Amino acid sequence: MTEIQNAAELQSLYALNWVYGQDGKLAIDASTGVVVDANPAAEALMGYSRAELMGMQITMLHPEGEREQVKAEFPNSDQRRSVRHNLHIQHKDGHCVPVMISSSQSVVLYGRPVSIYVYFDTIVHEKEMKQLAKMEARYRGLLEAAPDGVVVVNQEGEIVILNARAEVLFGYRRDELIGQKVTNIIPVGFAERLIADGTRSTAEALAQQIGTGIELNGRRKDGSGFPIEIMLSPLENEEGILVTASIRDITAQKEREHRLTAQNWALGAYAVAALALGGTHSSEDLLFQAICKAITQESNYLLTWVGIAEDGPGKRIRVAAAVANEAVMNSAAANTKARSATEFLDGLHLSWSEDEPGGESITGTCIRTNEMQVVQDEEKSPIHAPWLRLLKQYGIRSSVAVPFSVAGRVRGALVVYAASPNTFEAMAIDVFKHLAEQIGYGVHAIEQGVALQARQIELDNTQKKLTKALSAMVAPIVLAMEMRDPYTAGHQARVAEIAVAIGKEMGWSEEQLQGLRVAAQVHDIGKISIPTEILTKPTQLHKGELALIHEHPETGYTILKDIPFAWPIAEIVRQHHEKLDGSGYPRGLKADEILLDAKILAVADIVDAMASNRPYRAGIPMDDVLKEIEKQAGTLLDAESVRICAGLIREKRLAIHA
Repeated sequence: MTEIQNAAELQSLYALNWVYGQDGKLAIDASTGVVVDANPAAEALMGYSRAELMGMQITMLHPEGEREQVKAEFPNSDQRRSVRHNLHIQHKDGHCVPVMISSSQSVVLYGRPVSIYVYFDTIVHEKEMKQLAKMEARYRGLLEAAPDGVVVVNQEGEIVILNARAEVLFGYRRDELIGQKVTNIIPVGFAERLIADGTRSTAEALAQQIGTGIELNGRRKDGSGFPIEIMLSPLENEEGILVTASIRDITAQKEREHRLTAQNWALGAYAVAALALGGTHSSEDLLFQAICKAITQESNYLLTWVGIAEDGPGKRIRVAAAVANEAVMNSAAANTKARSATEFLDGLHLSWSEDEPGGESITGTCIRTNEMQVVQDEEKSPIHAPWLRLLKQYGIRSSVAVPFSVAGRVRGALVVYAASPNTFEAMAIDVFKHLAEQIGYGVHAIEQGVALQARQIELDNTQKKLTKALSAMVAPIVLAMEMRDPYTAGHQARVAEIAVAIGKEMGWSEEQLQGLRVAAQVHDIGKISIPTEILTKPTQLHKGELALIHEHPETGYTILKDIPFAWPIAEIVRQHHEKLDGSGYPRGLKADEILLDAKILAVADIVDAMASNRPYRAGIPMDDVLKEIEKQAGTLLDAESVRICAGLIREKRLAIHA
């Protein structure tokens, strides 16, 4: 039994939620059952003042039918803590209040044993419990409805909570993961690496990763992996640190990024190979070598080669040229340094005869059938099963073989290998088809011995065709982007129409206008990285969403910068939201730091954007649009571009169809 010796200790007792506690509290003489003190909440609960309660027998606070029970259960001086249910307090006015009573171990106050009794209003308590249950159910509902997987990890790195989406993502039932280590679903080595020094728990280590999303490979129950992004949030409570991991499957995002990268590779390879075709070559093999070098060294393709069909015994395929990207090949090769491209090709036993072992390869089939052949994943395709070990050794996962003809007769095939699966999709296939046609023309020109001047004219024309074709290659990307945002469908085409009309009035050449047209057609390509829900939001965007929108010129530059257009397309796209006074974005360029193409594009973009209907507003009348850009002329927008644009529209020489 604890003894409280003086008034200072009594004051300490009051400090323990005595005065301000919400529950009624009585200090009871443990030997007599007499009330020696009461807090304000007890006064309110029982209807008596503190003075009235002090000196009252505890049994008298209960209805007559419960008094014997209370008297029998009243603790003696050595009784421990206890809880009593289903009792009542009889209010001073006579009505009864259902209560639950909690009593403490006795202490000694001024030389006599005292117990602290706490009275809980059962009705209020039940309401509070129901409210808590309601809040918990709401929380559970929100947790289960979350679009991302949610996993909560405790101090020991054990999973204590997860939602239904997490079950779906990882293929486990909830009871299979609760209590298990988070390393069951996080890739081997991640959590271990964080706690390798032994001074931190998994939860503490994960808490240090709070901030931007962490990209990892999640691990399903069946052992398969998939890309995920984790956002971590720490919470500290009486149990220690808990870490909530919000987990998103980013497989689709990674696939989109891969497709975009593959498209850029193909476009870049096409452009550089076109330049190689425009050069002067004294033999077919030198032409083939230049093309293979251009394709391989200006992209992440592993190996490019040209095979020529021979008509002798076995219908062998002669390797006319082959170039390997050694850096990429050695990076992708399985557990060993890849050898030369020649050794790899020798291992294929090349033939285009269906009766020869190598004739069933995509190269042999391509030449024999005069049809393009594509393998999107070597590990899943039966076509190259006999050579799968060799392909793995060189890190090859996908391949394409394109036939080329000279004077109507199949001469050979252009073959390209890549380290990633699904590299050769629709756009890449179209690119290599066009390239194979140009190879056939180039070979034909060499064979015919066309005079240098005539050949140069032909090559110049070919170059123009290639340039136009290259410009056309971006159309599927633009279409895909506009399909994501129907409110701006046609916007880029209209901006191109306005910009080119302004350029014509300025006296630009057809070549300059073509560059301006291409830049306008792809000026918003960077929006492909912005979530659709933001692009199509029917209300004004908040600050964070606007920040994402403002990133699209830089994203567009990143997508286009490695494609060797004949014009500075990437830089024009990057600058089309810059302003003369430096208030634009993304780099705050001023006046002459901004390309004239970008200044024209800015005017055209603003005119069409203001005049068009948007999810959050109707289109603005054209007269008001022109007045607005004229206000900005010379301060924000190029004055000459504004003058010409306004004149063209007012004089009805330019009609804009939203």
